[in-house]
Amino acid sequence: MLKARVLTAIAILPALLWILTDGPHMGVAALLLGAIALSVFEMSMMIQPRLDEMLRNYQRIGHDRSGTAELYIAASRTSHYRILALFCVFVMSVIFLVSAMYDLPAGRGLIVFGLIVTMLAGVFATRGIEAEMARVLGFIITIVYAGLPWLVVWDLYIAAPGGKQLLLVLAIVWFGDTGGYFGGRFFGKHKMAPQKSPKKTWEGAVAGLVASMLAAFMFHFWFYPDLTGGLPTALASGFFGGISGQMGDLVESVIKRFTGVKDSGALLPGHGGLLDRIDGVLFAAPVIWFILYLAQLAE
Repeated sequence: MLKARVLTAIAILPALLWILTDGPHMGVAALLLGAIALSVFEMSMMIQPRLDEMLRNYQRIGHDRSGTAELYIAASRTSHYRILALFCVFVMSVIFLVSAMYDLPAGRGLIVFGLIVTMLAGVFATRGIEAEMARVLGFIITIVYAGLPWLVVWDLYIAAPGGKQLLLVLAIVWFGDTGGYFGGRFFGKHKMAPQKSPKKTWEGAVAGLVASMLAAFMFHFWFYPDLTGGLPTALASGFFGGISGQMGDLVESVIKRFTGVKDSGALLPGHGGLLDRIDGVLFAAPVIWFILYLAQLAE
């Protein structure tokens, strides 16, 4: 497991850092658009079947002699969920493209429009109150959780040359993940939230938070000395960004336990799906964006 995680990071991380620091804006936009599509798709494929199971009363269809009827029903449901997932991908992709190509106010308006469209689609594209409610909840949860935070990620990327603010977020979250993993593995004794995530410990959480603050400290002095607000802003970003990143990981653990899956996908060997790797980033990015915004206002 650890070997696969390390090899995957070695294979992907250099290319990712090169694209973010030296790649063209359109290349980064294309990369983020792909990340949005995949994370929204993974989330929708997890949440929609579970909500259907809870809220919709399916008719039980008996087996025929060959068993093909049951296989056909299972296949049609899987295809149906993919259509729902692709609809969420389409809505979120349009929102991101408009925000990236024009301006954030246009993106805000499109967010509201997109959420209304998904709610209408959930109500009028299905039959039965339970099914309609399952669609509406699934669409909203998918877009809000796995889609909208990417707009903040893009805003952080374009806010400083070389994507320094986005790199600060990635350093804080990924250092925190690594510190938490090894801290919990070697020192973890006290469970933090056994019902939500049985493997997480308080010792691992503290180690992860220390690693996040250390990452912010080093990043400020080595790569981003002109950070608005200086060292206090960096340390505040490391502290609150580290906590929010861990909370993002915990929230995804709750979602996976609710939906009954181990990983959000199988894209990254040793890591699982894309959401398994960037769940902390999606939570930490808005928090760090807000800290940097307050630092700008204070100047």
